[in-house]
Amino acid sequence: MNHPPPAPPPRLPFPRLLTPALMMLGAAAARAEPAPRTVPLCLTEFPPYVSAELPDGGNLGALARRAFNAGGLGVQVLQVPWARAFLLAKNGDCVLLTLWRNEERDALFRYSLPVARMQLGFFVRTDRKTALPPDAAVAFQRGSYLPPDLANGSYRLHELTDFRPGIEMLRLGRVDAVFSERASLEYLLERQPRLSKLLRWQAPPLEVKTTFMAISKNHPQADAWLELLNQEIRASVKN
Repeated sequence: MNHPPPAPPPRLPFPRLLTPALMMLGAAAARAEPAPRTVPLCLTEFPPYVSAELPDGGNLGALARRAFNAGGLGVQVLQVPWARAFLLAKNGDCVLLTLWRNEERDALFRYSLPVARMQLGFFVRTDRKTALPPDAAVAFQRGSYLPPDLANGSYRLHELTDFRPGIEMLRLGRVDAVFSERASLEYLLERQPRLSKLLRWQAPPLEVKTTFMAISKNHPQADAWLELLNQEIRASVKN
């Protein structure tokens, strides 16, 4: 007598459904990387705000160092020119210590609380008793942001690769003014007493720029790092 073959064991769907899920979790765990313990800071030459020649990298360099150290993080200083610093920061490779906002940058970066209000305007000779004439000769450094009142005016602009020759031109009366950020040029003049007696800031500024620290929107630690920066900024304001 022929007996029918035994029925196959029942299929258990649960393990078959669970296996792909476990595989996905395992793959995600393998891809996960620990949060970095060192924060790269792009350091440009813009004293007194940031500078490799100043203790802790300048006022803002010191602030960033305090902020990250308080969070148990070290800092790695990358001393680079401004154009290189901007490219690195855009790619998420460093934190920018000074940045002015505009529409293009807002699409790339997240910002800290404000860290400075920078005044942009003219330095003139101390013996100038009148306002600059509409056709005044003004020296400025190549690549500098120019406020609309300067860029669209009738001033005779002299573009220089470095603003230091512009200071000498002003001293000699070859130009009527030097365009600069106020604190940065006053910092230089304080270290050259001969020049500080001959040149002065002319109020009011052409424009005041609120300045921020900035991190790429695509950086995975942007939220955490900005919170550390903002905590230190708030503490600095209170003190």
